Amino acid sequence: MKALFGGSFNPVHFGHLILARDVLETLNLEKVIFVPAYLQPLKGELLIPPEVRLALLKASIKGEEGFEVWDYEIREGGISYTVETLREFHRIHGEKPLFMMGADSFNSFHLWKEPKEILKLAKILILLRPGYQLKLDEVFSKLGVTLRHVTVERGKKFLLSDGVDLLIFKGRAVEISSTEIRNRLKSGKPISFFLPEEAEKILRRWWKDVFQ
Repeated sequence: MKALFGGSFNPVHFGHLILARDVLETLNLEKVIFVPAYLQPLKGELLIPPEVRLALLKASIKGEEGFEVWDYEIREGGISYTVETLREFHRIHGEKPLFMMGADSFNSFHLWKEPKEILKLAKILILLRPGYQLKLDEVFSKLGVTLRHVTVERGKKFLLSDGVDLLIFKGRAVEISSTEIRNRLKSGKPISFFLPEEAEKILRRWWKDVFQ
């Protein structure tokens, strides 16, 4: 099975890469496909340009077995809607992927475009993070979906009332954030321990061209 790992990756960092590797190996997946968004509908922060974020991702996974980058949302431009990405994936591959999302993103899942359709197009993998309380019952209640069974374990499979697959994954805690990297860049602090060397070079070149 293939997993889709969507996000702004603003920028990508070791936290993303370690989590993706843990998911790949723990669930014995064929590959994890990173899908950088052109523009996310529920995020208002200023983004590193899409072409730069794409280059950072490609540099970060170069030579990493089981990792791939799919630039569909960036090529499409505009607001990136997961349901459209999943439809395109199904058109190309003819299969149902595992869609990875953080607990913070899942808690607003009922606000996404066509959330029930997403549940039909993909198996959902919720990535637990320290400091985020998962609101399973609240979100599914708003969607009109009833959970048959709720137990949170690493890679635990749940059955929903309509037969949708849901897994919850408790990976290792890696205290790195894209916001912290951007803030360190602004203040001139080192970022070499936060992302791969080649990605750091690309990010610093872009930063220097734009802000210096």
